[in-house]
Amino acid sequence: MTTLQEIISNSSSWTRDKLKADRALVIEIQTILANLGFYPGAGWIDGNLGGLTSFSWKGLIDFCTRVRSVSIPSNSVAINPDIAQKLLDTKRVDSILSDAANTSVILNKLKEIQHKSPIVNGNTPASAFVARTIDKSPFQKFINDYPTYLEQKPDETSIVSYGDSFTLSTGATISFSDYPNLKDVPNIDTSGLDFLSSNISHACVCVGSFQDSTSFIKTHWLGKKALETQQFYSTTKFIGVLNAICQINSDSQFLTTDVDDCIIESTKLRFNSLVEDMVSYRNNFGSSNAIGALFKRFTKREDLESWIKAQTGNKSIEFCGAYGEDSLITNPNIQDTTIGKPVLKSTFTGKIGDNLISAYDLVRLISMLGWHLHLPSTAKLPSAQWTSLESVVRAMGNDTARYVDVALETLGVVNVISEPVIISKVGWGDSSMTYAAFVKFVDRRITPSKLRTFALALRCPTPASSDDRDTNLAAAVTEIVRRILTEELA
Repeated sequence: MTTLQEIISNSSSWTRDKLKADRALVIEIQTILANLGFYPGAGWIDGNLGGLTSFSWKGLIDFCTRVRSVSIPSNSVAINPDIAQKLLDTKRVDSILSDAANTSVILNKLKEIQHKSPIVNGNTPASAFVARTIDKSPFQKFINDYPTYLEQKPDETSIVSYGDSFTLSTGATISFSDYPNLKDVPNIDTSGLDFLSSNISHACVCVGSFQDSTSFIKTHWLGKKALETQQFYSTTKFIGVLNAICQINSDSQFLTTDVDDCIIESTKLRFNSLVEDMVSYRNNFGSSNAIGALFKRFTKREDLESWIKAQTGNKSIEFCGAYGEDSLITNPNIQDTTIGKPVLKSTFTGKIGDNLISAYDLVRLISMLGWHLHLPSTAKLPSAQWTSLESVVRAMGNDTARYVDVALETLGVVNVISEPVIISKVGWGDSSMTYAAFVKFVDRRITPSKLRTFALALRCPTPASSDDRDTNLAAAVTEIVRRILTEELA
């Protein structure tokens, strides 16, 4: 087990065969290449150098070719002090981001990763995008810090935002508006997402901006059939969780209740553990569908539908459906362990129907979670306290789908962003694959650094293959993130 630093200190040069035999060193190289955009990352970080056409070997050669000033790896000299030093010193390779403007190249690259991903349990691509899991994500180590990172605002000196208006790199000027009040639908730019592939049928993106360090957040909304209601499957499961928190904190005697201290009776499962299990699909306590159904047991379904309408202003939704399974607990009650009494009890399910919602609704609700600290009271999730919402933020950081991870890795910017937050929820069914995410990070490529934050929701109904839908979603998220980084989109 040798490190790159030891290669440098010992002034040693290794053959390809010797490098191939040291799995720990290969993992170190694979991790660096992944963060720079030369390697798939996640489940591919396995210490296997592979053959001459493997992602590891081709990625190392591509890296050395692009950074120049080092020899190109060969069978006789696969790694030497110069290559090792360059791997350790390089934070980004600008051509990776610029080359990503060719969307067909990115799509083909992601298709190759999808096609070559190993199979688990007969049908799940372990290293593909919907099933990547958080386990090897470069952002896993930050999840507990997400609530703190979400407090951050630009200091107007070392970190800035877009302000009230901003001129894009394309020359167009866009204006940011106050975040809409409850029941108000914002103005949505219906042509701003025209660049998305026809495989993305419905989409919404909301980009956030601060005028200064004391202001509330302002937003610019873009959409593609953003208000048209559709089936978004499991992507909607976080909505019941938010509603439960709002109900708990709406009672004056439970205003300070923190759901981190709550259990779900009668089995005494922790509230936050169930939410994490719901998004991670680890099935530690029950299936994601059964947990999702559980969080819809605390209000009548028609009342939950009305509650969503009251937040987003979209009156056309229907939200009286289930998730294909019975509730994990038939009659769940939420108990605050610090006071030893129930804070929310289950109710009759009420009317049964469909879950038809829009991309806009998903973006609105997940952004109300992510930007809770930066919204006026007229735009906040009603009654919800941050001490409870931050529990949901941490849980949703464990989403099994890692489309934003894929985007940041593919664009080669993992090393040059800081204070990251990625919370999301994926969903899929026979007719489509869907995804909603909230993202925040500081872009350190430029001086002063820029705080970038946005939310998105996408629906991909075609083609029929779930693998292709998975790849198309990954490509679409990558293109959205690329345009935000290059300031073609804001």
